[in-house]
Amino acid sequence: MKRSTVASLELRGRGAGGEVDGQLAVLAALANDLAGEFALEPLLERILRNAVLLLGCESGSICTIDELRQVYRKEVDLDVGCRSGEVFPLDEGVTGAVVRADGAVTFSRYSAVPGGHIHADDVRCSRAVVGVPIRLGSVIIGACIVFGHDAERTFDGDDTRLLELFAIHAAVAIANSRLFVTRPPLPDAALTAREREVSLLVETGWPDKRIAYELGISAKTVEKHVGTILRKTGARNRTELASWAASVLVERG
Repeated sequence: MKRSTVASLELRGRGAGGEVDGQLAVLAALANDLAGEFALEPLLERILRNAVLLLGCESGSICTIDELRQVYRKEVDLDVGCRSGEVFPLDEGVTGAVVRADGAVTFSRYSAVPGGHIHADDVRCSRAVVGVPIRLGSVIIGACIVFGHDAERTFDGDDTRLLELFAIHAAVAIANSRLFVTRPPLPDAALTAREREVSLLVETGWPDKRIAYELGISAKTVEKHVGTILRKTGARNRTELASWAASVLVERG
């Protein structure tokens, strides 16, 4: 994994000068790290750490959802009781609230979260919390959650939109780790690192122009990559590629 670029950016917080440039730089560096990387936990921890930092907070978690079993698993957390690896019912906690809302949720106090898992005497119970879905296409495959760093911190629409950008990167990381270990051998040469990047973003439902902006290439180049990906995978169109990917992720949970 490429560490040096992101490591230097991790020092830049929400209140620092050049905030927007710093946010874009972190997101770009994360996208670079995702190329060809299949180890899930280190990537999710890096994504979460940068999301928490840019929101000016200190704690949060990323969970993955097993829709068939109706549970979710806490993959990584920062200062939230060290409960990584634990599994919870899908109707509990902030992740459960995200699934019910089919979108982002905010609570002014964690104590208002239905089925919350933090003890009443924990200081975080009196702090705000925001959660956003991690999606692959229309399927929610996880949630990204951040806690306010003090009693005065609240979360607004800008905070939610920023966290949603990190959730997109988390979706790519999860797909990287799950999807390609189950994909049958390709009829031609395996996808290149760039083709894998484009394929994962196509599977999230992004149009060519947005993929081009994210990867720093032209829309025409994206179009050529998509054509190659469809030929190599045997998918007839982008919709079939995305639907196949979503079904694999749901099966694996």
